[in-house]
Amino acid sequence: MYEIQTRVGFSTTDENLRLPLTGIINLLQDCATFHSQDTCYTSQWLKENHRAWFVTDWQVRLHKPINMGDNVTVRTYPYNARGMLASRYFTITDWNETPFVTANSLWIYMDLDKMAPTRTPDEMFRTYGVSAPPTEEFGKRKIQFSGEMETLASIRVDETMIDSNSHVNNGKYVSIAEHFLSKEGVFNFYRIEYRNQAHLGDQMLVRRGQEEGRVYIDITDDEDTPFMRLEAVNEDRSNTGSNA
Repeated sequence: MYEIQTRVGFSTTDENLRLPLTGIINLLQDCATFHSQDTCYTSQWLKENHRAWFVTDWQVRLHKPINMGDNVTVRTYPYNARGMLASRYFTITDWNETPFVTANSLWIYMDLDKMAPTRTPDEMFRTYGVSAPPTEEFGKRKIQFSGEMETLASIRVDETMIDSNSHVNNGKYVSIAEHFLSKEGVFNFYRIEYRNQAHLGDQMLVRRGQEEGRVYIDITDDEDTPFMRLEAVNEDRSNTGSNA
């Protein structure tokens, strides 16, 4: 287990002074990268050795809104680490251990020269430490939706979207999707799946679909090659409906 503590600043909150999904994803990513940074496998080491950890999917459950000024503890628990894959469970709590967010994720270790997965050194897993799998249920990782999609926008990738791995940062996709979700209602569970990488100059299409109370946002290129898919649902409404 690894943890960081921080306070939610004004610049990270939305018009309601709440931390949006994008800010939550950034906190989770920061916790994971700081974990690596505090070992010998720093971001600088990874870059120099042409290696990187790519997150392939998130499942994020919101238990309570995070507001401007809240003191938060972010924890990450690596588990099921083997070969080229590792999972990470996350929690965000206040300093009294009241939960704000729980999340699950899958990461893949990449050789950036070949742009292909590669085996993780055993010593790296030992350095990170491996926890037991979480008992919380998040459902399937893969997002299943084959309904019609409406195109909402076309966006060209610029320099502000690119991270140190020379592709669009994972949080940027979420920020784009969240913009189009803002008029759809209130959600407390998100499933996010990354498919391919968008690079500087690529054209991204944003599409929306809906089915049984779930809203889907796809970000693809102009030939329908998928970059990211996000599923949003309000579990409270979903559970109420199923019990009715």
